[in-house]
Amino acid sequence: MCGIAGLQLRDPSLHPQLGALLTDMLCHVAERGPDSAGFGVYADPPFVPADSGRTDLTVERLGGSLTVVKGVGGAAQLAADTGLAAAAGWQALAHTRMATESAVTVAHGHPFTAPDDFCLVHNGSFSNYASIRRELTADGITFHTDNDSEVAARFIAAQLHSGDDLDKALRRLTERFDGFYTLLVTTADAMAVVRDPIACKPALIAETPGWVAMASEYRALVGLPDIAGARVFEPAPEEVYLWSR
Repeated sequence: MCGIAGLQLRDPSLHPQLGALLTDMLCHVAERGPDSAGFGVYADPPFVPADSGRTDLTVERLGGSLTVVKGVGGAAQLAADTGLAAAAGWQALAHTRMATESAVTVAHGHPFTAPDDFCLVHNGSFSNYASIRRELTADGITFHTDNDSEVAARFIAAQLHSGDDLDKALRRLTERFDGFYTLLVTTADAMAVVRDPIACKPALIAETPGWVAMASEYRALVGLPDIAGARVFEPAPEEVYLWSR
C-alpha cells in the first residue's frame, strides 16, 4: 500500500499555490506509506528546496523545470524540511511508500525519473518486472535499484525515446507488464494515469476548468479550490487518462 497524489494547474493564478496544495494532498496520503516520501515539482524558475541539513534525502533537477526530492521517513516532515508549501509552479506529483519488494532507502523511493523531464510514481507491484528488466539491460539501459517501479519508469522512457508519445507508451506498458498497479506519470507538458486490468489499486480523479488532480483517496482532494464543483470519478481499468498543459 502506497499513496499517490498529482496536480496540474490550468489556471495561472493558482500557480503560486502549487506547493501548498500539494503539501496538503501529500499529508493526506501519508498513512499509506510511512517508509519514505517524495515529490516532483514543475516550475519556471525551478523549485529550490530549503536546506534542511538532512543526509537522508536527495534533490535532483531535470529538464530545466523539474525538481525531484526524496527522503526516508514521513511525508509531513519531508514537506516541512524542504519548504514544499512555498513552491510555485504548474504541475507536481507526490508519493508515500510502504516498502514491499525492496529496501527502504532514498534511492528506492519515488518518484522515479528518467532523462529530461519524465517522472513516475506507482502504487502496487509488477510480477514480471525481472524479465523486462533483463530485456532493457540487454538494450543498454542502466538501472540504479532493484525496485520494480524503476523498471516501469525505464520502460516508458525507452518507448518515449523510440518515438512513442506518452499515451502510446503507457498503452504498451499495459500490454507488457503483469500485476496490480496505479501509475501516475508526468512530463513538463502532460500528466497521465493508468491502472491495471482489474483496477485493483485505489485511484480518484477530480477535474475543474482550473485544475486536474489525482489521488489514492478522496480526502487528499478535499482541500483543492472549488472541489465541490469538480467532476470526480474513478479511472477505468487499462484506460489511459492524459491531460496536456
